[in-house]
Amino acid sequence: MRKLVLSIMILFLTFVSGTVMAQYGPVGFVNTNEGINGITGGMGGEIVRVNTREQLAHYAIAPEPYIIIVEGRMEGNGLNRKKDIIEVGSNKTIVGVKGAELAGIGLDIKGKENIIIRNLIIHHADPDGIAARSSHHIWVDHCDVYSEDEPVKEDWDGLVDLTVGSSYLTVSYCYIHDHHKACLLNSGTMHFYDNGKNRATYHHNAFMRTDQRNPRIGYGLGHVFSNYYQNIGTYAIGVHTQAQVMSEQNYFDQTVNHPFENLYAHSTYEASCGFMADRNSYFGKALTQDFKYQLTGSKFLPSAWYDYDFALTEPKEVAALYPSKIGPVEGLENEPILWPGNGATDIQCNVSPTFSSIEGMTKAEIYWGTDPKQLKRTEMTKISLRPSTTYYWYVKAYTKKGKHTSPLYRFTTAAEKAAKPYPVDGERNTQLRVAPTAESKTLPMSLSWRPAAIAESYKVYFATTKEELDHSLIGETAITSFNPGTLLYGQKYYWRVDAVRADGSIVRGDIWTFSSPARSIQEGRTEMEHLARSAYAYLERNVNTRFKGYTASNDTVTVGEVGPGSMTGIWQGNEGTYQVSVTFYDEASGQAWMGLSVNDKLIDSWRGERVEGLKTHKVPEGVSLKPGDQIRIDFYTHRRMRCRIDCMDIVR
Repeated sequence: MRKLVLSIMILFLTFVSGTVMAQYGPVGFVNTNEGINGITGGMGGEIVRVNTREQLAHYAIAPEPYIIIVEGRMEGNGLNRKKDIIEVGSNKTIVGVKGAELAGIGLDIKGKENIIIRNLIIHHADPDGIAARSSHHIWVDHCDVYSEDEPVKEDWDGLVDLTVGSSYLTVSYCYIHDHHKACLLNSGTMHFYDNGKNRATYHHNAFMRTDQRNPRIGYGLGHVFSNYYQNIGTYAIGVHTQAQVMSEQNYFDQTVNHPFENLYAHSTYEASCGFMADRNSYFGKALTQDFKYQLTGSKFLPSAWYDYDFALTEPKEVAALYPSKIGPVEGLENEPILWPGNGATDIQCNVSPTFSSIEGMTKAEIYWGTDPKQLKRTEMTKISLRPSTTYYWYVKAYTKKGKHTSPLYRFTTAAEKAAKPYPVDGERNTQLRVAPTAESKTLPMSLSWRPAAIAESYKVYFATTKEELDHSLIGETAITSFNPGTLLYGQKYYWRVDAVRADGSIVRGDIWTFSSPARSIQEGRTEMEHLARSAYAYLERNVNTRFKGYTASNDTVTVGEVGPGSMTGIWQGNEGTYQVSVTFYDEASGQAWMGLSVNDKLIDSWRGERVEGLKTHKVPEGVSLKPGDQIRIDFYTHRRMRCRIDCMDIVR
């Protein structure tokens, strides 16, 4: 029934539109309210039309917001195998008239935000077609990107590469083809700045005649749904290094060699392993047992970040979208873009929905409501938002050439209370420490939540019993996170966030709980894998078979690939002074810092000596311990080293 209603709405909107419209507008991670309130591009800025490279370069990097309409063909030095890029600044919409072409010119985004790139043909760009580094909130839509038509495929770099800690990205309805390494979402292995970033959605793209990276995702969160894959050489979707990826309702033609590839890892007990699950995709040829292994499972649920079920397409219908609906389409420059984005959630009620103007617009009509079958024309000034409500709307923009209708958008407002806590309510295996920077000890984690519908600030209550909570206000904040300080393993915590409105009234929040189990440390040997791990500390098994001359005490170590990690346990021996030693594997390729703390006080620290082999560090002074003390081993790595810590010995 849902599909029937959706089909009726699509037919209706196509009928009233004066041009062929895009299907959905921005969907996915690009709508996330982190850093900025989702994607708007050049909304509110001047609309300019360009037909030369010089004009495009001028407006693309300008400090002001612009909606830039590109027409015609522009040629650059990439056609001669020389680097040639146009830098793109923040708050830009770059949209092509159908046929707009950047031949041998790439678009380069570095340290920027809020950028929309649509309806362009980009090919033979050196080094990349579209490259984003240290940037966020970028939407690439209805583009045709390719490079490879030469014998040496590896000569070309990427088509759409989103790297160096970029995040909150969506790539949709693009034709990505004839290339070796197509789309990257990470900077490779051992890059700390990718941790906690690399969050992207890929939907309704056609990946054809590419070899690999469609996309390749490391460290972050990837949602890959309703894409079409044909003639893929090595693999379609690749994952590595703790990435969490959901593949959903994709169409893998029989010409796809490997739909999935877990890169660099041979088992789930390696730091390089990525985690991927698939829902309801079509496979043109049966998956072998080896293929099935690549699906290691994922905890990532895209619906916790945004709504998208309205945009899911059955796999066999995905195949029918190419070529008429994929890549550049006629009239896309005349499509109004609405905010909040399509499927956005947790939108506060004290904001005003808005939309972008189009070239030559004389007036606009807004159709609005909570029932998509009964939308009524209204004025923006008359719109008021209620908590926990899904709204549907679209805009008709009029020019002298006719009317142009946006896709049907929907968004959901936040609840009256603060919601979606982290740690998740009831979590009993919480990582209590986080990695602040690449080279530092781990620090206590912060509590966070999604905003209440109407709130000027939040009061945070935190206690170890439910009864104490009302009397345990630990702070007030205007943002949606708060650091409670050092937390104890084995302790259950209760917390609540009350929303404070501008008039001083308070919306009392729900009570949430979390804990992390206490792991025992006693006299003698303690294996690192038996302790509570936080940040970038992962298990690695079967090490004895992979490192010549290295014999782990229990065939398992705790490994950190990049950045900080920690292992924590509770002393359950007698009170006294003890000798402590830690055994680790020292790599010649880099360095690692390690430290021993008791109750958050650093007792001793040491470094790897860049001499490959098993090493044991003895703490030079006796360590005073009493029952209940928290003992923690911290580490961080740098210079492309993996830090492997085997065990700790505590003796009289």
